[in-house]
Amino acid sequence: MSEGSQGKTEADGRAGRITPGAHLRAELQRLGLDQVAVSKATGVSRQSVNNIINGRQTISRAMAGKLSRLTGHNSDYWLSDWFGKARRQPAAPQRIAGLLVNHQIARAVKDGIIGIEPFASRHLRAASIDLTLNPVLIKANGDRVNIGRGKHFVLEPGRAVNVTTLESIELPRDFLGRTGAVAGLCGQGIVASNLFQVEPGFRGRLSFSLFNAGEGPVRLRAYDPVIGLEIIRLGATPDNDAAS
Repeated sequence: MSEGSQGKTEADGRAGRITPGAHLRAELQRLGLDQVAVSKATGVSRQSVNNIINGRQTISRAMAGKLSRLTGHNSDYWLSDWFGKARRQPAAPQRIAGLLVNHQIARAVKDGIIGIEPFASRHLRAASIDLTLNPVLIKANGDRVNIGRGKHFVLEPGRAVNVTTLESIELPRDFLGRTGAVAGLCGQGIVASNLFQVEPGFRGRLSFSLFNAGEGPVRLRAYDPVIGLEIIRLGATPDNDAAS
């Protein structure tokens, strides 16, 4: 094959394709995000975002992971050298709203779309995942108690304690979560006082209080399942100025 023919073949192969930066620009337009919002959501400078969009900087693997949580595409997707124009809109199944079942949650975590750290597949339920108890608890009087290393905390009837999950959660802007106490604690009379909804874009551990409405004391142990999390894919990304 002559040099001229080879060059033409390469050009034909790239016809109809766009660079990662141009594709990112199109994705941000689809999501209704500007560069400032991307900078805040990913924790990188606005200049770095601008450099990527304008082709002056490549997408690193770390940045690909952050973009996966923001856009719903997995990390490997963002490490492509070129994107077809037809890929500017995601495939229809990706945008169907609904509750994720166990294997979808596991896949979303593996692909970096949803962050659950640490993640344990044994805590998956049919359509939710159990989150576990952080060892540090805060009693009603403000005292902190650490129940790590095999210790436990006895929650007496009529008493409450403030707790957090061991797991840190990160949701993209087109997903939300819903929570409720696990069955094992509910059966002992434990009521979880928490926000019903985990907002799109949330990052961090979940905080809530546990109240013993039962007739007997309940032992709380670190790393035991304490609250269940349902994860729901939204039909669209909320507006930037929507009330939180």
